[in-house]
Amino acid sequence: MAGKASRKRKGRRVLPVVLLALAAGSLVVLAVVYSPEWVHEEGMEVIRVFHIPDSTPPPDTVFIQVKNGAGVADLAMKAQNFLETRSGDVVFHAPGPPLNAPEMDYDITIILSHDTSYAAATRVAGALGLGDSSVVMLLPPDGAESLIDVTVILGRDRDDPACFIPYRD
Repeated sequence: MAGKASRKRKGRRVLPVVLLALAAGSLVVLAVVYSPEWVHEEGMEVIRVFHIPDSTPPPDTVFIQVKNGAGVADLAMKAQNFLETRSGDVVFHAPGPPLNAPEMDYDITIILSHDTSYAAATRVAGALGLGDSSVVMLLPPDGAESLIDVTVILGRDRDDPACFIPYRD
């Protein structure tokens, strides 16, 4: 009987070794199938598209579009006027009227950058008292250019129109 118990214990020790060998073999197969050159090319493409240089100066004029995503009457108009009447090293200009967002259930304000320059979007966020974490990159399709640099979708965190009283610095 002692011999059978000894064999069962050895069998239990072999199973983890076999599983480990199968896992290692699978990793080798994956490394061969996905060659380092292909992975490197894909990584370079991602870096090229989403790299945000910190030293990019903001443009003199930032073209903005303001949308109301909170459902508060005249909120987008007041925010647009607030941004356009500010003075400083960057001028905010809205070439069209403020609009409503497709949905009126935005809890937080989102700054959409349509340009690879992160600086313009961060200036808009700063003017609205928001941090860089509110900025999202939404680039146009390849070959297309956006006439707007930054879109602001106002959420419920900025739903008091009194916050957007136009003034001059």
